[in-house]
Amino acid sequence: MKLIDVMMYAIRAMSERKTRSALTILGIMIGPAAVIGITSLTSGYGQNIHSQLLELGTNTILVEPNGQKTITVQEINQIETIKGVSGVYPYYAIPAQISTPGGKESVVVFAINLQTGLESAVPGIKLSQGQFPQQFNTFGAVIGWQIANPQDSQYSSYKLNNVVTMTISVKGQQVSKSFLVMGILKEFGPSFIVNVDQGVFVPLNTGSQLTGNSPYDGLLVIAQSSSDVTSITNSIKGYYGNNLQVLSSQEAINVANSIVGTLNLLLASAASVSFLVAFVGVTTTMYTSTLERIREIGILKALGFRNNDVMNIFMLESGIMGLVGGLIGVTLGAVGSYALSLIIPRFLNFGGQSGFSIGYAMPVFDPSTIAIVVVISAIIGIIAGSIPAYKASRVEPVRVLRNE
Repeated sequence: MKLIDVMMYAIRAMSERKTRSALTILGIMIGPAAVIGITSLTSGYGQNIHSQLLELGTNTILVEPNGQKTITVQEINQIETIKGVSGVYPYYAIPAQISTPGGKESVVVFAINLQTGLESAVPGIKLSQGQFPQQFNTFGAVIGWQIANPQDSQYSSYKLNNVVTMTISVKGQQVSKSFLVMGILKEFGPSFIVNVDQGVFVPLNTGSQLTGNSPYDGLLVIAQSSSDVTSITNSIKGYYGNNLQVLSSQEAINVANSIVGTLNLLLASAASVSFLVAFVGVTTTMYTSTLERIREIGILKALGFRNNDVMNIFMLESGIMGLVGGLIGVTLGAVGSYALSLIIPRFLNFGGQSGFSIGYAMPVFDPSTIAIVVVISAIIGIIAGSIPAYKASRVEPVRVLRNE
């Protein structure tokens, strides 16, 4: 019997049992949908984080105190002498809250040399409107995109020359401070230095006044070229050991890629368990189908169908259901990943006042992963139907027809 004839017969048998075939396909497609949805979404966020880290500049090194160690002018002067360093810019990161009709909006006041330090360390930061306040301007500030354009309608929005008043936490005390909005940044996204979109950026002198000239919260070290980053990082670690935490944008990219890859593998492995459910479902369906079609099998063999022909019919039938379930599952997984990419940043907050702030990320689909998932679905269908198909092929037509 030709393969095309076997395929047409299998398709016709499935169409005669639409409900059962549909339910079997439904059980199969859960696995591919879960795997594609999860892997494409995590890959999308991984690529988004990677691109955002590149916007920080490949020459940027973040240095923060670790434990009881503080950062003072002495550390700045020593790091400036390291070969390959083009600039060292101290900063303060001060938690604050803005009172709004919708409640307290958490922000971070980031004080640094705005004209040279911030733009050199984070070249991806761009002004949407206005300008940066001058070095000795203690009342002006530039605000992040989300502060100016809050997603929550109950939060206050700000424009140029508006006054933003906030409560700042300094040495355990709450201090009220108002700033004139002199500039608004373009939407930025994740950053391992500060949550740019939820930040209020002021000159370093303002930070010194607010903190009472406390030790700096960290340093942004700029290398002359990306090739100098590793040697500078090693030199700082050599000087201070574990007293200072050193992280370059290149290291951050490697860490982010490692985390996303591991998370992707774990989630995909967990989702793959649903393939086992599909295997059991197909096996059960084909066993039931064999019992119900015992008379049909007997007639086919009486008409001259060989054992292999009968076996191929049932295996091809289960394989087609696996293939269709895989294709539908991949499609639903893609649609689901787009839906989740809109839901996650709206209802979950992965960022804090500093560090990564996860926003919308376009899912990334790997054609090879899609192909592998579809092929695995078809193979699972064939394997799951092989035992029932084998039993069907061993039916003795004489005994079946006599019983009928």
